[in-house]
Amino acid sequence: MDRELEVCIEIASSDSNRSGIESKPEFKTVVQRVLTGNLGCVFGTDELKEILVGSKLQLQQKMLEASDMPSFLIELVDTLEGILSSKSTNIDFQERSVSYWSQIMEQLDALGWEMITDLNADLSKVQIELSDASQRKHMLVVRFPQGFPAVPPTVEPLETPACNSEHSSLSQQLNSNALPFGQQPGLQSVIRHAEKQLEFFKEFWDVMQDIDEHTWVIDPEKPTRADRMRRCALGNHCSIQMNIDPLFPRSMPDTRLFGPANSIDPMRSKLYQNAALWDESKLPRENLEILLELPNGFPSPVNVSKDDINIECGICYSFRFDGQVPDQLCSHSKCQQPFHRVCLYEWLRSIPNTRQSFNTLFGACPYCSETITTTAPKQ
Repeated sequence: MDRELEVCIEIASSDSNRSGIESKPEFKTVVQRVLTGNLGCVFGTDELKEILVGSKLQLQQKMLEASDMPSFLIELVDTLEGILSSKSTNIDFQERSVSYWSQIMEQLDALGWEMITDLNADLSKVQIELSDASQRKHMLVVRFPQGFPAVPPTVEPLETPACNSEHSSLSQQLNSNALPFGQQPGLQSVIRHAEKQLEFFKEFWDVMQDIDEHTWVIDPEKPTRADRMRRCALGNHCSIQMNIDPLFPRSMPDTRLFGPANSIDPMRSKLYQNAALWDESKLPRENLEILLELPNGFPSPVNVSKDDINIECGICYSFRFDGQVPDQLCSHSKCQQPFHRVCLYEWLRSIPNTRQSFNTLFGACPYCSETITTTAPKQ
C-alpha cells in the first residue's frame, strides 16, 4: 500500500481462555479495539475503523476461523489493499468524470440531439442515426472510453459490404474504424468518415434495394446492408443467385442458376447468348429480365403466390432447415419437388426398398414415385 495505517496487534497468551484476553497495553497513539477473537485483538485508530466499516463482520468471521494470527494478518492486509485501491480508483474517476462528461455533452450538443437514438446513462455509448442520399437509415455506435478526450472514441463499423481483394486498400480505408481524429478527437470526425462510407456505397444499396423490392428473395432471409448476395425465385422450381460487386454494382454480376436441368439449361443459354445486351445504364435486375427473356419480370410477392414458386422442402415443409436451403429436386418433369438433402436422405433411409451404393441412396420420390437419388449430407 502507498498509504500508511497504524495497526496494533495483541496476541492472546497460551493460558488465556476466550474471555481471558490480556488487557490492552499502553500505546503511544490513541487507538481502540477494532477486532477481537480467540487469537487476540487488533487495535487501530479511528481512520482504520472507518475504513473497515463495511468489512468488519466479514473480517471478524475470518479471525474466528483463522488457525493463527499471521495467517489472519495476511487476510487483513489483502482486505485493506482492496478497499484502499478501490477508493483510489473511484477518486481518480470522479476527478476525470467532470471533464469526461462535459466534453461528451459538448460533442452531442454540437452534433444535434435529433440524431441520437440511444444513449447510455454513463454516456459511454451513443447510437447515432444517419441517412444516405436515398433516405435509408444507418445506425452508428460510438463508445467513449474513460480517458476521453485524451483517448479517442471507438466506433462499431457500419454495415457495409466487403470489397474484393484486388481493391483491398480501398476496402480497408472504407471499412476501417481507425478514424483520423487528429489532435482533437470528436464526433464530427466520426460522422464525416461515416458519411463518406454512405456516399460511396449509395449506388450499391440502390441496386440491392431494387432487387429486394421487385423480386422474391429467398436467400438471405433477412438481408443486411453488408450482404452482397441475393438468391431470387424464377418460378417453376428455378432460382438465380447473383453476387453484386460493391465497387461496380451496375456491372454484370456473378450468377448461378438452380433448378431442374430441363428448365435451367434454356435459361443458361439465354444468359450467355444475350450477355452483349447488358446495359450499365439499367439496373442489374432490369438487365437480367432482358437477358433471361422474362416478359413479366421476376416473380415477386406482389404478382405471384408462394405456392406458385414452390421453394419449400417437400418433407419438412420449410425453406430453411439447419441453415440449409433445398438443393435436391425430383427429376420427373411433372413433379420437380425440391428437398433438403438431409431431409431426403433420412426419408430414403426410412423406406425398406431403398437401395444404397457407397454413400448414395436410390429410392422413390415421396410425391410421384419417380426414382430419386441423393448422397449423405456433409457432417
